[in-house]
Amino acid sequence: MSEIVVVGANHNTSPLEIRERLAFDNSKLDRYLLELKSLDGLEEVMILSTCNRVEVLYVSKTDIVDKVLEYLSCHSGIEQNELKRYLYIKRDIDAVRHVFRVASSLDSMVVGEPQILGQIKEAYKWSVEFYTSGATINRIMRRAFHAAKVVKTKTDISKGAISVAYAGFLKVKELMDVKGKNVLSIGNSEMNRLSCEHFSDHGAIIKAVANRTVENVLDLAEKYNAQAFGLDRLKDAFRDIDIVVTSTASNEPIIKPEFIPLDRRIVIVDLAVPQDTDRNVEKLDNVRVIHIDDLKNIVDQSLEYRKKQAELAERIIDDEIEAYKEYVKSLDYDEVIKEIRLRAERVRKLEIYKFKKIYKNRVDDELLEGIDKLTKSLLSKILHEPTMNIKGFLNHPEGDLYVELLRRLFDISKSKKDVRCFFSENN
Repeated sequence: MSEIVVVGANHNTSPLEIRERLAFDNSKLDRYLLELKSLDGLEEVMILSTCNRVEVLYVSKTDIVDKVLEYLSCHSGIEQNELKRYLYIKRDIDAVRHVFRVASSLDSMVVGEPQILGQIKEAYKWSVEFYTSGATINRIMRRAFHAAKVVKTKTDISKGAISVAYAGFLKVKELMDVKGKNVLSIGNSEMNRLSCEHFSDHGAIIKAVANRTVENVLDLAEKYNAQAFGLDRLKDAFRDIDIVVTSTASNEPIIKPEFIPLDRRIVIVDLAVPQDTDRNVEKLDNVRVIHIDDLKNIVDQSLEYRKKQAELAERIIDDEIEAYKEYVKSLDYDEVIKEIRLRAERVRKLEIYKFKKIYKNRVDDELLEGIDKLTKSLLSKILHEPTMNIKGFLNHPEGDLYVELLRRLFDISKSKKDVRCFFSENN
C-alpha cells in the first residue's frame, strides 16, 4: 500500500533564513518536481513554496523519507541533521489532515487569511501540468478544496483576519505617519497589490512600481498614476521614496545598498522569501527593514477574536477527514470494473438462457457450447478497451468524475449528487 507523506517547514518551526534557503523558485518548479519524481519509489509529488512555508507532499511505494531529506539538504545547502531540526514529517491520514488544515488557513501565520488557498491551487496545477500528481494527490486536493470551502462558509474564521500585507502596513504605521509619504512597490504579487491599496487608502502616494517584466505592472501604474520601472532601473525608482514594499520571486537580493538615497529615512517591508533586500542594506543608518517574521506580534493581536471559530473549523476538518476516508473507499476502480463485467455477464447468461429455451430441440449441445464460448469471447473483447481506459483514468485529475459518470451510465452509483468538473469549480 502506498504511503502519503508531507515533509515541510513553516513559520512556526523554522526562522526566515532557513525558509529562504529551502524555498523553491516557482519559475523552475517543473525541474524540481521532475527531480523529486525521479527518486526511486516515489509515485506522486507536489511542492508548495510560499513566504511562510515550504512543503513537499508525496506518495511512495516504500519509506523514502531519507531520500527526500537528502534532496532537500542538497537543494538548500543545509546539512541533513541540521535541517531535521526545522522540519515536520506527517504520514498518511495525519498528512491528509495537515493539507486540509493548510488549505483552510488554520495553519497560516494569519489564521483565516484567504491567500493560501490560491497558492495551494496554483501548486497543485503545476503538479498536474507536469504529470507529477496522480490518483492519491488528486483526491487529497479535491477534498482539501472542499474542506476549505466548508470552513469558509460555516465559520467566521476569516472575519477580523488581517493579511500579511495589512500587517506590514500596520508595522510601518508604528514607525511613521504614512500620509503623504511616497511608496515604491516592487513585484507583481497579490501582496504588492494589497499593500498599495492599504497605503493609498491611508493617504500615502504610490509613486512608483517596479517588476522584472514591467508590462505586468502597467495596470498598477495606471491605477495610481505611478511611474513603472523594470528591475534594471531599480536605482532610479528609489528617488524620493519613503516606503518600499517588495515581494518578488527572485532567488537573489535585488535591493542593493547603492540604490538607497542617504538623504532620507526609508522603511522597507520585505515580504519575499528568499528576501529581496541585501543584508548590507540593513546596516545603513537611515534604513529600517521589516521582514515577514517581524509581523507575528501584529498578527497575534487579531488571533484571539478567531479562536472559537478556529475550534469550530477543526471540528469541520475532523468531519471532512471521515468524508475523505469514505470517498476513497467508494472510488475503488477495480470494483467498478468488476461490477460492470458482472452486469454484462448477467445479461449474456440471460440471453443464452433465452436462446436455449427457444431453440431447445433444434441445436445440439456442441453448438450451444460453441455459442457460449463465442459470446464470452465477444464480451471480453468489447469490454477490454473500456476496462483499460478506466485504469488509465486513475492518474487523471478528473478521473474520479469519469468513473462516476460510468457508474451512472451502468446504474451502479450510490450517489445522487450532481457530477461536476473539479477544475471548473476550482479556478
